[in-house]
Amino acid sequence: MSREGHTGTAHKVASVFLRCGQFASAVIVLAILSRFSYLISIPQAGADGRIVYAMVVASISIVYSFFFCIPFKTLFLGFPVDFILFIMWLVAYCLLQTKTHSHTCSAAWYNNYWGYYWGRFYRYGPVGTVRINGAGCGQWRTVLAFSFIAWVLHLLSGALGAYVFHTYIKLDETKRDLKHHSEKFTKRHPEANGYEQGIEAHNGAVHPQAHNGAVHSQPAVPPTSVVRE
Repeated sequence: MSREGHTGTAHKVASVFLRCGQFASAVIVLAILSRFSYLISIPQAGADGRIVYAMVVASISIVYSFFFCIPFKTLFLGFPVDFILFIMWLVAYCLLQTKTHSHTCSAAWYNNYWGYYWGRFYRYGPVGTVRINGAGCGQWRTVLAFSFIAWVLHLLSGALGAYVFHTYIKLDETKRDLKHHSEKFTKRHPEANGYEQGIEAHNGAVHPQAHNGAVHSQPAVPPTSVVRE
């Protein structure tokens, strides 16, 4: 058995699992940050730029991981995008982590911003005058955790794609695969082809008859009269 046939299924299955993990991580991060953005929009507070950046990265990651989840061999060529998303997620994680550092749910930023608006404590008093009591702490920890998981998964996916491309994929075979997949999507339905061929055959049978009819329907030339002397 060839090396490609022996390991082809393994790296495709691994790629699907990594894509599903990336998709799930990005959805969780985007869902929590979108909820927080909604909560801060009620009192018309300003959105933190780091949170907006993380939401943008999560949105891109969702679209990319969804469309590249199909285990086609040619889709491993997208591994450079995985490395780009790895860097973007790493930056997002670092930006969010530095907001609270190791204090997480006891940092000033958490008490005066995240927890304050997550628990809607603006209804009871200005910032710094109410006790947060851990409001939104679990959600904030979840955002940090899945941001970390997302950049790790994209790093692994990029490394897997680079390995598969270097070991198994040849450029000539890749071109043939792309051409084959494009033909599958653009090829007309066989019944439609048969229907069109039937119409062409019918038209070809009718036209000669029409032509022959036109020939036979020509008016006869009247015989010349003979003049007697």
